[in-house]
Amino acid sequence: CIPATVNAAAAELKRASLSGQMHVNVAFWGGVVPGNTQELKGLRDFGISGAKCFLCPSGVDEFPHVGRAELDEAMPQLRALDMTLLVHAEVPGPLEAAEAALRTSAADPHKYDTYLRSRPPAAEDQAIALIIELARKYHTRCHIVHLSSASALPLIEAAQADGVAITAETCLHYLTFAAEDIGEGATQYKCAPPIRGRENREQLWRGLERGTISMVVSDHSPCTPALKRLEEGDFMGAWGDISSLQTRNGGALGADL
Repeated sequence: CIPATVNAAAAELKRASLSGQMHVNVAFWGGVVPGNTQELKGLRDFGISGAKCFLCPSGVDEFPHVGRAELDEAMPQLRALDMTLLVHAEVPGPLEAAEAALRTSAADPHKYDTYLRSRPPAAEDQAIALIIELARKYHTRCHIVHLSSASALPLIEAAQADGVAITAETCLHYLTFAAEDIGEGATQYKCAPPIRGRENREQLWRGLERGTISMVVSDHSPCTPALKRLEEGDFMGAWGDISSLQTRNGGALGADL
């Protein structure tokens, strides 16, 4: 993951590191971070056709998140370069408010519900509403990665019907698991956005059937067992990832930068 692929030099370094190790065809995604708009052309010249951004802290210092101001700068350039913007769609406001509420309630970090409440659907829904607004304004192709909030589906569906160039994917884990079935301390299920409840899961299936969601991906984001804090069972301290590349079949790959 380091260096993040936010300029051509980083892309070249990663390509060099793969020499003699690649046995299948792959492609790189780039990244949109504060201050790198002028680097996007170099990424496109390298052969990268899309760049990912986070709208909330990514958990990786080398890949800071962006807000409206940075998107206002980057999206016209992405359109001019015929590149797609990929979006981790959670905004900070609802996340910060939820985390503050949990701190005052002394919620148990070993319970999955504590983590679930820390990442409310509103964070996704507000992020997706922002991206739709900007995609409509700049006519930039946008793709929502790892959608978990089914309440955002009507927003996406309406925008698609109105001709906004926005697509969305969901993941194997969101279509398979349910919050109600995740046991205490089972931090292997922690990911961001989180696995939500059964009814939400069924609505995601309906969105897939209608074509609002166009891809099912792995969003493969592995980590060492120690980072999952399996022995402690601490959902709030564990690294958020799902290591699922090996379980997917067909479709497109999603991966964190």
